Formats: sequence, structure tokens, C-alpha cells
Amino acid sequence: MKETRPVIGDLAPDFTLTQTDGTQFHLAEACKKSPVVMVFYPGDFTPVCTKQLCEYQENFEKFKNWNVQLIGLSKDSTEKHRSFSQKYGFSFPLVTDTKNKVAKDYGCTSSYLFGLVGRAICIVSKDQKLIYRFVEAIPVTRRTSDQIIQALEDLKLKGLV
Repeated sequence: MKETRPVIGDLAPDFTLTQTDGTQFHLAEACKKSPVVMVFYPGDFTPVCTKQLCEYQENFEKFKNWNVQLIGLSKDSTEKHRSFSQKYGFSFPLVTDTKNKVAKDYGCTSSYLFGLVGRAICIVSKDQKLIYRFVEAIPVTRRTSDQIIQALEDLKLKGLV
């Protein structure tokens, strides 16, 4: 069976999803401004996801210094995202992928979670190419901010960001 998810260097699948504030996040438009770091995670208010996103918030200035947009994606509703974001003070939007379509399009689902969104990081360049993807082997592990920053540094050395 032919794999349909994009490989590194391919044009990233475009999408438009609702953000925490109710507005639409459109990947193609966002990429015109700066690279996008997409954080796929299983769900709001879960222990590992909360720890992960709070750690990204604590290091949000590092992401800003790299001039990248950080977004979180999960199946949870906009209302649940809003509550989660307000409780923890996230400076980055969470977007609603209720049918896990974007997660599937990017190959970021987990067999441990029966095909639902897994824990993964994808980075899309200003020219809307997928330049990095890391899907955690098991849903209880996660990339730290420092690991994502290191990936950005490696991509910069290759002239991709």
C-alpha cells in the first residue's frame, strides 16, 4: 500500500482550522509570515499534554526569538481549547482537528491510541514545505522546547529556516 503522508521536502498539506479565539488558522497564510511549528497532542487537560504545553509556554520567548509560529493541534473542541489555554495562559493558539484529518494527513496518529492523534512535532517552512517531523514512539514521551530549538538550529544550518 502506498504511503500518502508527505515526506520531508514535500509541500505540506494545507488546512484551515478554528483557533482558540474562534478565528480561522490557515496554514498557507501563516507560512507567508514565518515557519510554523505544529504540536500534535492527544488531548487538553491530560497530564503529559499539560506538562508539554506548559513547558512550551515557559520557553515561548525562545520560539519567538526564532521567528516561528507555534500552534497546538488536537481533536478537542474550541471551547475546551479555550478553557485549557486560559487556565494555563498559553501565548500560542490551539486549533481544533476534531476528525484528526490534519493529524492523519501529516502521519501523526498513534497505533497506541487506535489511530487518533499522537504526540508529534512538524515544522513547515515559509514556502510551505514540510521540513521536520518527529512522531513519538509512545504517547507518554514528548519533545522538549530545547529539542525543538535544536531541530530549528539544525534546519538553519541546512538553510531551511
